Amino acid sequence: MRIPGTVGMFFAIVWLAALTPSQAWAASVEELLAELNKLPAKERQRRLEEGAKKEGALTVYSNQGLDTIRAYAAGFGQKYPYVKVDSSRLQGNKGLERILLEHRVGKLQADIVGVDFDFIGEVLKAGILARHDTPEKKHFPSHFWDKEGRWYVSDYTLVVIGYNTNLVKPADAPKGYSDLLNPKWKNDISIDTEPEQAVFVWLLEWGEAKTAEYMKALMRNGTVPRRGHTLQVQLLCSGETKIAVEVYPARVAQMKHDKGCPISMVFPNPTPGSLGSHTGIARSARYPHAAALYLDYILGAEGAAVLSKAGALPARKGAKAAWEEVSNLEEKGVRMVLIGHDKMPLVKEKGYKLMEEIIIRKQIQ
Repeated sequence: MRIPGTVGMFFAIVWLAALTPSQAWAASVEELLAELNKLPAKERQRRLEEGAKKEGALTVYSNQGLDTIRAYAAGFGQKYPYVKVDSSRLQGNKGLERILLEHRVGKLQADIVGVDFDFIGEVLKAGILARHDTPEKKHFPSHFWDKEGRWYVSDYTLVVIGYNTNLVKPADAPKGYSDLLNPKWKNDISIDTEPEQAVFVWLLEWGEAKTAEYMKALMRNGTVPRRGHTLQVQLLCSGETKIAVEVYPARVAQMKHDKGCPISMVFPNPTPGSLGSHTGIARSARYPHAAALYLDYILGAEGAAVLSKAGALPARKGAKAAWEEVSNLEEKGVRMVLIGHDKMPLVKEKGYKLMEEIIIRKQIQ
């Protein structure tokens, strides 16, 4: 039986009303991106630029360092001067809570969303990111992008053992984690209050029992917890600390070469690390053309150069870090173990529990 026009219209309105604003936006943003990504490279680029000119703006939420965020905005703005970029740095639980809250009430302001490796699971579960198949992904190893195109990672981080070369002779420097338990280093070692990457990798490599016992032994040897990896490198530089358990190698190299600090580093086996900022286009993006251009930019060769200059480790194939010590590490025989969100269910709860009990509360007997 044919439904009368008025009744049919009524049911159509009811069906449309049942769709949330985010669902409606998601369909349009993902459909637009899918159509654009079917085009030949030159035509795709032309259409993206044409659309971005009409949009004229872009809002970015990122967990990366301020220097990197600002450099990205400056470089992108120079290449596409008709797009005004508004970037905000959102870090940790507070940043995640803001993103989730804005999304829940249908008022997510960001077109681009970037979060840390241990928060991307919550973002995916909330359905915040759109599927987008950027052509830049071919320049990255497969574990640096989501198979459904919801996130991409342009960099990675590592943590190494750092030491002051005036206070510790290179021949005497620790070669691995077990050396840090030597009584001669008692009270001369520092560690971050949340050494997430190291602890997570230890759990994967050693298991919970061995990791717990190692952390307790480290603390019994007088290791001092200090908040902030940059602070620890500064303390190494000044000689207030002889050795640091886990500091960023790029920061060590930067302070060594730019500031003349008497510091060096050791890449332990394994060298822990993690995938960097997981970045994607919001399903509710108001400016999807500009967002797609921005994502292409940060994943491209220009974005890799920005990362290197900011002291980060670019993941793009062929891209080099700013300093030789932290470039081509695999070729140098460094065994890196990088944590991504897929491993987090295995280590997150156990890891944070160990850090709280052993490093913060010092339950070490």
